[in-house]
Amino acid sequence: MKGYNKRYDIIKIKKTGDEIMDLYEEAVATEYMTLIQALKCLPGVMPNKSKEIMSPDYSGVEYSRYKIGKTELTEADYNELWIEIPSPYGKTIRTSPQGARILLKLYYNGDLILKKGEKISKETGLQEYIEKGKYFAQKAEQLRRDDEHRAYLLENPEKIKESDFSYGLLDKLFWKKFGAIRGAESLVLDGIEVTKYVSVYKSNSGKSQDSEVVFSWVDSNGEKQVLKKASSFKENRRNDPDRDWGLPD
Repeated sequence: MKGYNKRYDIIKIKKTGDEIMDLYEEAVATEYMTLIQALKCLPGVMPNKSKEIMSPDYSGVEYSRYKIGKTELTEADYNELWIEIPSPYGKTIRTSPQGARILLKLYYNGDLILKKGEKISKETGLQEYIEKGKYFAQKAEQLRRDDEHRAYLLENPEKIKESDFSYGLLDKLFWKKFGAIRGAESLVLDGIEVTKYVSVYKSNSGKSQDSEVVFSWVDSNGEKQVLKKASSFKENRRNDPDRDWGLPD
């Protein structure tokens, strides 16, 4: 089964102030190391207390988010060091490879909080992550190119090749052509008939519903291919004739 290539239509991730991350930078930022993980790579550091003094909500004496200990940071520095990623459970604080480089500077400058009796060490576990900066930049650029290519194909479906078939592309294309579907609709793409099947399933209470979506076609080698999004309600008793459609006894 080919990958599910969606467009990254997700909530913008705030850095600080009014700055918003680039859409594709945002997508790869979810893979960044958390700030706590990065702090744990620094020998002798107390991760939670050190994170606390970096927080924009920290209420320490003469506190400025752009000055940690003796080290003055630019807003751009802080934006790399403290990146808030929304999640269903609140927010996760991550740091980019560039932010990890700044964190290392704070460590060597003695600005972080160390455990009692610990000293700053020359050897840390952050260098490998710092060197991944180029990897993340390349990944964000690849996402940009892929997204631009999908947008082009949606406007020019006659240019779509079998190798372009993905759930995300096909779903957007069928929505553009047919809107909401119940049942089946077909399109011929690159000489191949692709069919979208939509089955709607309800929750046990009947108040919510969720669709199962299946794309199927016979490829150029004569093999059947399927891309599928399952319904979260399909296995509920309300949708099961063997359990009397969820009706009370």
